Amino acid sequence: MIAKNVYHAVLAIAALGFAIASCSGRDGKDGMTGATGSQGANGTPGEAGPPGLSGIDLSMGAAGATGDTGLINVSCLSPCHGFAGIVAQAQTSAHFAAYIANLEGPNATEWTAPASCGNCHAIDAVAQRVAGNVAFVGTTGPANVIDGKLGYIASTTQTLTEATYAGNATVAAVDCTTCHDTSAANDPHLTGATYAKGSFPLRVATGPADQMLLEKGSALGTSDGTPAGTFNLGNVCISCHRSRKDVTNYILATNSLTSVNWGPHEGPQADVYSGKGGYAFAGLKYSNSSHQAFTNGCVDCHMPAVTANQGIGNHSFNPQLATCQQKGCHVETTSFDVIGGQSAMRANLQELRVALNTAGYLTRGTVAPYAALSATDLLDLTFSLDQPRPGGPALPADTAGALYNYLLLARGSADGVHNPVYTRELVYDSYKALTGTAPTSLPTRP
Repeated sequence: MIAKNVYHAVLAIAALGFAIASCSGRDGKDGMTGATGSQGANGTPGEAGPPGLSGIDLSMGAAGATGDTGLINVSCLSPCHGFAGIVAQAQTSAHFAAYIANLEGPNATEWTAPASCGNCHAIDAVAQRVAGNVAFVGTTGPANVIDGKLGYIASTTQTLTEATYAGNATVAAVDCTTCHDTSAANDPHLTGATYAKGSFPLRVATGPADQMLLEKGSALGTSDGTPAGTFNLGNVCISCHRSRKDVTNYILATNSLTSVNWGPHEGPQADVYSGKGGYAFAGLKYSNSSHQAFTNGCVDCHMPAVTANQGIGNHSFNPQLATCQQKGCHVETTSFDVIGGQSAMRANLQELRVALNTAGYLTRGTVAPYAALSATDLLDLTFSLDQPRPGGPALPADTAGALYNYLLLARGSADGVHNPVYTRELVYDSYKALTGTAPTSLPTRP
């Protein structure tokens, strides 16, 4: 439709120019030039020319069907969503970058087959879940899909299973409509209402009593989920940034590392931020940092209000150092490494990482035989690239739990920033379970 209208506009402009040219009369002859070379008087005007062609009708045709993916139209960017606003911010986000990468990437069409990926990665992922539109096997599926729960124990096999995506998207695209309800009833283009903050409500419940569920079951054999906490607007983030593993029913008495995909999914920030998603060692209690007191959880740091945009949160989703300063928490800090906290946590994670690698549980290989991390790998401190090393003997629960916790923290702790106290507790307990001693860099449990 856009291309067609642009074509019509070009034709109209061309026709208008032709019409103007056609409406001009023929000029008469100029008078004779005088002896001194001065210009003579103009001749009499010529006869009027024929009327010009009429312009092309530029009125809009009927609206076309809404697609499930696509880039934002330039005409939408001004004046409502200008380059200084929401759209420009979103186009610098990891969500947008992943969408562009997936357009031609190897995973571009994996949502079309029965798979769980689309429950978070498809453009209509949240809309489908809120509507309860997911697929599952057996007679009993996840009871709390609307609250984020996707894992369940299938009644037919009694094994831990994950609901599959039941929508129609064909490319991974986390976009505006993933989080916001932009149905006809809320669209000012259709209602004629003036856009105001909140016109596109969030799909996930964000009230003061609403809680999203982590996958973690309350007991072995019970996959009921664990309430993450009351984080209001942060519920939207928690709905997707999760481990996708019910650690209670995932870590058993004996555990085989079947593939490099064993363990928590990438991006399990909610499990760390909530202080509830890790493998808990028996008899130990776990606590949180002051970050868990933020009213809107993740949103308070990752989406600070932009005054020029009606106070709407920054949609780049990148944490802003100014927020840490303005909240009165870390007024004088000049980096996210507050009082050396991230540096200390990297040292803690590195020590746990080396212990796991020495035991033969880590790799960066993609095909067998899987090699352990090399000396070069161990120097880069890019913990999120590490994967479990398949094969080897079955691991007892606490050993597998230590590996699970490392992967969870490597992928979701932001070097401890998301929950400094909980992160240190998991590192300490995991290292001690592996080696029998406390880590040198963290001699005392927080």
